[in-house]
Amino acid sequence: MRETMTDQKKWVWPSALLLIFALAGFWITRSYLQDARSLQRPARQLQSFQQVELMDSKSRTVPLQRYTGQPKILYLGYSHCPDMCPMALSNLSRALKQEPELQTRIQTIFVSVDPERDSPDQLGRYEKQFAPLRLAALTGTEEQVQLLATDLGARYEKAQATPGTSMGEYGVNHSLLFYFIDEENRLVATTPSGISPDAILDAIKLHLID
Repeated sequence: MRETMTDQKKWVWPSALLLIFALAGFWITRSYLQDARSLQRPARQLQSFQQVELMDSKSRTVPLQRYTGQPKILYLGYSHCPDMCPMALSNLSRALKQEPELQTRIQTIFVSVDPERDSPDQLGRYEKQFAPLRLAALTGTEEQVQLLATDLGARYEKAQATPGTSMGEYGVNHSLLFYFIDEENRLVATTPSGISPDAILDAIKLHLID
């Protein structure tokens, strides 16, 4: 009996944490869906798209201006992120899979806020985790990444990692948002990156698709 009680206790905390994450995701999605248009903003030209040059997973220089003419969803994150980044990109992939024509129309961009560890090779492996999402995973110098983040109104900073996590020696606290950018490189909306695939799809249709 004692062994059974001990086994049951082992599952209490993991189950409780899963419930908390599920409720948090539900609350974020519900709040977003109740007032999606509140996140829409007057289109603002992103000057950084004329200035910033990054590097892709094949070590090629990529001016952000290259993506002019395409509607874009941009996410700032890092490949050693143990939870929020992979969840956001997985949900984005699931959203676009619901309407395959959008996968070729929407360019998704992941910009690393951890250029120290996110080499082109590392980002190449990271891209493959979210196939068939048409994801451009980019890295660059600290100066170039900071210029883009400032233009977006995003923030990030290194943080001491919790012992025993998969983040390595440090983590990176960063804004948890999707940035919706139109064909003319104007920031038209942001959404929380923790919303559901269905809510992401609704946001794409609201903010990027005529």
